[in-house]
Amino acid sequence: MLAPANMSQTLLLRGQYHRCAAMVAMRSFSGAVSASSSAVDQMIDYAMGQRKTNPDMAVDVLMSGLSYTSPQADPIGNAQLHLSIAQLEADRNRWANAHAQASSGLRVSAQSVAGSAAAAELAYASGSLATRALLVMGHDSEARSLASECEAALRATAPPAAAGPQAASSSTGGSAAHIRSLGLLALAARTVAAASADGEVDALASALGSDPAAATRAERSLADAAQSLGLLRALQGRTQEAEVALAAAAEAAAAERAEPAASTSGWAREQHNCEVEADALTGRAQLLMRSREWGEAEELLGAALKAAEAAHGERSPSLAPLLTLLGYTYSRSARVTFAEGLFREAAKLLRLDPSRVHQQQSQQEQQPAEQQQQSASPLLRTAADSGVHASAVAVLAWRYAQLLWVLPNRGGEAARWEGCARQFWAASGGLAGREIEAMLGGEGHLKGEGPEGSGVMFSTRFRRAWPCSPNP
Repeated sequence: MLAPANMSQTLLLRGQYHRCAAMVAMRSFSGAVSASSSAVDQMIDYAMGQRKTNPDMAVDVLMSGLSYTSPQADPIGNAQLHLSIAQLEADRNRWANAHAQASSGLRVSAQSVAGSAAAAELAYASGSLATRALLVMGHDSEARSLASECEAALRATAPPAAAGPQAASSSTGGSAAHIRSLGLLALAARTVAAASADGEVDALASALGSDPAAATRAERSLADAAQSLGLLRALQGRTQEAEVALAAAAEAAAAERAEPAASTSGWAREQHNCEVEADALTGRAQLLMRSREWGEAEELLGAALKAAEAAHGERSPSLAPLLTLLGYTYSRSARVTFAEGLFREAAKLLRLDPSRVHQQQSQQEQQPAEQQQQSASPLLRTAADSGVHASAVAVLAWRYAQLLWVLPNRGGEAARWEGCARQFWAASGGLAGREIEAMLGGEGHLKGEGPEGSGVMFSTRFRRAWPCSPNP
């Protein structure tokens, strides 16, 4: 806790931030009365320039801007401000705030998508971030509903015969945004009910066409749709189709991020492209891990780590899933010391302490039943506050426990990490209600004992794991 003197100083600084934000907003708008969109752009540029040194002030500047824009008179400018605030909040792992702002941006921009490619792109970016925030927090049904809302808003922008790379190559920004929204919807649908999501996945595949590489070369913004398709095909066990889509996504995202940002507000676009490239490379690496090609998988994971660090820095919790995969790769190739170091680093990024998790869970269980129901998923919130979904924590803890089980005199630590893994696994819905051993193998996994497990696929962009179909 803060000492009283420090609390007073913090409140004073916060007040100064608000006053400064208001002054900047007033100057920006009073200096550009005849061009309100330009004033919004200037305000966003200013705020994004402050995001690293003064993130609170950056948010305050944009919040002040909202009071100067009308959703009715200037829906684009208003939606831009909502989205920019959401991007700043997501960058700080404040997912509830990010969802609230991004969903507002979606609903405001949706008013104009029929006549504006820019509005369609804005609606998709807002809907994508809002859905991603819900998926990180574990609000899966809400994520599916919001992804459906986004797709419905953008459906009118699709060309009459929207299918294949030819449609993508001649598309307006609006139709590309609709194809991307199909990827978002298919992923959210798979999260809620894998068995009934095949229709959404097939719709995405049809929109991208038989050659995702051709589609992404014609329209590089489709990289995230191709990445979603690759992940979904991998979950279905359709490895060859997954590899093709993921390779196309990685190539398109790398080409897109190679172009320098035009302004400080272009930071979000650059970050997005880094995230998509990292996720596509991670997906390809996991396909190689399935066939035990550990060396090639390690190379791709190293490239993915560089892209993820370019997106979020070297100390971001978003790196934890990648470190988990690298640690597992090392453990499967008998580099135990390196593997343990990577697992520990991933846990450190997430501020994960099994003893503290056990204590927190014990306190929760001692509460009255009614109170437990009102706060049914404290570990979901704990994981989201750390920057990832509970499934990412569960897989990390279980893989670490598997390593400790094969080391001498580490049984006590292994038991603590196992307990931690089971608790977060339960909080994440048991990954579609399956036992953790059935998905990831059991205590003798690294010795080659017992079933291998049907496996999971990590997404670094969505910071969670999805269950693979059994016996792919």
